[in-house]
Amino acid sequence: MGFELSRRYGRYWEDCKTLDKLLKKYRFNTTGKNEREFEHGFANTLMTSDENYNCNIITQIDKETTVQSIYCFGKKHRPDMSLDENGIAIELKFITYAGLKDAIGQGYLYRLKYKYVFLVLIISAERGYIYEDLCAGKEKDLEDTLQHLADNMNIFSYVVPAYTLKTNQKRYYSFFEPINA
Repeated sequence: MGFELSRRYGRYWEDCKTLDKLLKKYRFNTTGKNEREFEHGFANTLMTSDENYNCNIITQIDKETTVQSIYCFGKKHRPDMSLDENGIAIELKFITYAGLKDAIGQGYLYRLKYKYVFLVLIISAERGYIYEDLCAGKEKDLEDTLQHLADNMNIFSYVVPAYTLKTNQKRYYSFFEPINA
């Protein structure tokens, strides 16, 4: 089995652009205390905006749908939500201590079955220095890694803080550059 074929045009790509707009508007600085709470909040927002998408929205919180998993390394791996069964996988990771490496690895696994993968890396206040270093240009290797995933693998990452930002800090870092947006 190889990676799912994906091209940057068509209905799935249009949904990628719509999802990008939603992610850039969505506020992750909430009272969420763990990954599950962030997943539920975003899944509800995604489900209520279903008329904006060409694909079916599939979430783990919707009892009428099942997100498709990928079997690898002797275990099933399932994204938090998807658009269609093999269209777009969405994975939210609340980064408290570990998790950043895991999220990148999960993105690779999800690309086996899904055409596009969106990784949302939600940085906790305890790990805020990662976001501050990103803002200050000190995380060049992380930026290069996430840009490589976007350019070559169609794995698009968003780095967002789950805490109040300092003055003059960006609200998010996006590694998604739509063509003809």
